[in-house]
Amino acid sequence: MLSSQYCDGALLGNLRRRTESDTLSNPHNKKDRHMEQWLSNPMVQGGAAPFVVALLAALVLRPFGGGRYCGIALVLGFITTVYLAGQWQFTPLTSTRKIIVLGLIAMGVGLLLDVLPALRRYAPIPLVVAGAAAVLWVIWPVLGRRDGQDFFLLAGGATIYGALCVMAYTTLSERPRSAASAAIAAGAGTGGAALFGASALLGLFGLSLAAAAGALWLLATAGQLRRMGAVAMLPVGMLSAAIGVAAHVYAKVPWYSLAVLAVVPLLARIPLSTNTPPWLRGMIWVAVTMIAALVAVALTWNVAGAPLL
Repeated sequence: MLSSQYCDGALLGNLRRRTESDTLSNPHNKKDRHMEQWLSNPMVQGGAAPFVVALLAALVLRPFGGGRYCGIALVLGFITTVYLAGQWQFTPLTSTRKIIVLGLIAMGVGLLLDVLPALRRYAPIPLVVAGAAAVLWVIWPVLGRRDGQDFFLLAGGATIYGALCVMAYTTLSERPRSAASAAIAAGAGTGGAALFGASALLGLFGLSLAAAAGALWLLATAGQLRRMGAVAMLPVGMLSAAIGVAAHVYAKVPWYSLAVLAVVPLLARIPLSTNTPPWLRGMIWVAVTMIAALVAVALTWNVAGAPLL
């Protein structure tokens, strides 16, 4: 492990020296270098970029279909992070790339449910099955090597978590403020736990989900977004489940952190008086759901220690 870290440090040092040399020898590249460094900053990749993209996309999509397509903006924010992190490729199909595929498929299915509402009456059971199967597909490289009690415990826990996340978040799709609040907490809690659990990429994916949801939360709290739609909330459920279970299997996120995160969509359903101003309701739901997210991150920190970044 020490030799590997030393080699990584040496490679990074050589790369940094070559970059500085190239910049000095060709001043015209200086601006490009600064842009590359800025876009490679994790704060930009997982925070600023998905937030800005999601906000702009939602504003562009809001006039169409009575706002039913605004939820696409959330997935576009997530895809922005995927692209900036250099993960926009699907071969070989690693577990991380499976998560990306699941997010795109969930967006397509969610859009179909929004455009054809009559299909929703038939959706619950297929969605539960899909959520369970999706997380098993992501962790199958590890799950397939286990047997006996270990196999059934991991498969059973992952199945339950995937099914619960998909259904719980999707059923919030008609409640824009509480749905956006839950999406922020789900992304922040899952991403933060993954980051502390020693998976920087999974952490980046989760945090980008929170940032993109934050853009929609602003619109919803301002009364400019009437619904999140299944096109947003189905991907939230699918991605938070897949990222969370992957962080448990491939990193150091304990199972009880995921159990705490499973409470987030329930907290977003806390009834608030309609006399309460919309912006205040949005703030309350964010504050309440973020409690669960912070607890999940703290539990992971207690197990895994300081984060990677």
